[in-house]
Amino acid sequence: MGTAFAQKAEILEYKPLETAIKSGIKPVSNDKKIPVIAWGADVATKLATYSGALAGAELYREDNFPVQVSNCLSGNSPYLRGTLPMILQARKAFQDAGTDLVVIYQLSWSNGGDCLVVRDSVKSIKDIKSVAVQLYGPHEHPAIKVIQDAGVDPAKVKFYYLPELAAPLDGAGDKIVSPPELFEARDDIDAVWVISPDAAALTEGDFAVKGAKILFTSKQASRIIPDVYAVRKDYFDANKSKVESFVKSLLKAEEDLRDLVSAKDSKSAEYKKLMSESAELLLGDAGLVGDTEGMLSEAELVGHSGNVAFFTGQGTTRSMETLTEEIQVAFEKAGRGIGRFEMPVAGWDWAALGAGLKYAGEVKITKSVFKNPEQAQQKVEEFLLDNPELSERDTALFDFNVPFAANQETFDSSSTDLQNYFNQAMGMVDTYAGTTMIIEAHADGYLLMRLRQALKNNDKELLGKIQRVLKMSSSPTEQTATLLERSLKTKSAQRAEALRDAFVGFCKTKGLALDDNRIVAVGRGATAPVFENADTPNKRAENRRGVIILERLEVLEVGDDVEIDF
Repeated sequence: MGTAFAQKAEILEYKPLETAIKSGIKPVSNDKKIPVIAWGADVATKLATYSGALAGAELYREDNFPVQVSNCLSGNSPYLRGTLPMILQARKAFQDAGTDLVVIYQLSWSNGGDCLVVRDSVKSIKDIKSVAVQLYGPHEHPAIKVIQDAGVDPAKVKFYYLPELAAPLDGAGDKIVSPPELFEARDDIDAVWVISPDAAALTEGDFAVKGAKILFTSKQASRIIPDVYAVRKDYFDANKSKVESFVKSLLKAEEDLRDLVSAKDSKSAEYKKLMSESAELLLGDAGLVGDTEGMLSEAELVGHSGNVAFFTGQGTTRSMETLTEEIQVAFEKAGRGIGRFEMPVAGWDWAALGAGLKYAGEVKITKSVFKNPEQAQQKVEEFLLDNPELSERDTALFDFNVPFAANQETFDSSSTDLQNYFNQAMGMVDTYAGTTMIIEAHADGYLLMRLRQALKNNDKELLGKIQRVLKMSSSPTEQTATLLERSLKTKSAQRAEALRDAFVGFCKTKGLALDDNRIVAVGRGATAPVFENADTPNKRAENRRGVIILERLEVLEVGDDVEIDF
């Protein structure tokens, strides 16, 4: 598309959501009407209407969140459906109207359905200077979050807001109304957050944007977009048992859907009926069963155990309490503050709600792309040999350094300094649950560099000094340099393993369950110094370091013998 067409874009200025809502509050007139959005987890909500407390409920799809908020305030439904950041943004509109919102249930985490598409010039998240997202949609907080985690000030990134989430199915109209359309039209926009069908359209096929690529998806950040239901507080206070029955129905439907998908061959008629009706509800076309199945595969339905973790913090760093504060801080740093507050929750007795459920109490762990530690070690070391420079790897999402003391061999996770690093690492490995964490150890190679200089220049005086440092009986040789290089690599590998073991142990003491194959320790020796000529103690201390990196290593060819569990 050309620039002239791009000038017709309906780019919106950010303003607080409550200022965009015109509806006053009215009593709830229809508590059988329940909103859904075009998302795979809402297939379970459709299944819930086939029986039980939600039998006969009227589901309606509304992806325009301000419209959904207006419907809720005007009493057309007591429920609100969105991501947690969307619900938090909506709260003040309800408070201004004299009530509040109560978060009652988590449906899912996005696990691949949301994508960050960038231009070829963008090598890492740190390179992003402008991004397009839907206003009040599911991508604004993730856009801020990943920029912030990459060490970039989100206030310095230009956000372009548009009213719709996805490109129109019937083609472009008179105006550009969605982020993918704007990205296609204007080459001055570095990045765009889109749902996976739009990501495919932008990066594949005859009509793809030249050089566009998917840099990042919610497959890697599979604990960053929680989908939830909230309810008007005035309705909740008067009808708590009805709301509890609503939640029970959703919990049961999640398990029924899991079983139906597993048995879809033997229960093909029941499965096809659900998928066809879900396609009609969520996508407006009963024939789009394949697209509906794709959306479902990209939603990680959390069920009873996931809700326990989300609302209580048991076994996770990604609780609602933690996320609420994280979201508020992120919006504040981006110049779009929504205030600091504790979000009301239902306070369910989750043990009672789990009675009679098949999968209550299960522990879900995100699987590594590697099936065992040996394969993880081999593949990561091969990968680093081919891609030694961290700054040149577009697979590296985030990284930070951990300083080492000279000759340090053990790591005490009870020390305050190390706990600060480990808490940061634990939060990131839990948030970006689809990544591999590489823990590198780097050695101070100054002595090796000086030895090689002395050997090259036949510097007898310097060789003598090095001989005394190494406590050798004869002058150092090329073999000495080779042995020293190997020793640095071995020592750094031992140090990386010790740091990894300390971190894994720290996570376990905090109750965080991890697939250990996701965390790989590698000794880099003196192969990647910060300073090539570390001629001061401070420079040598900076070279002697650990580096914790989150990598998108699903890009590796891991072989047919590997079972990748998505």
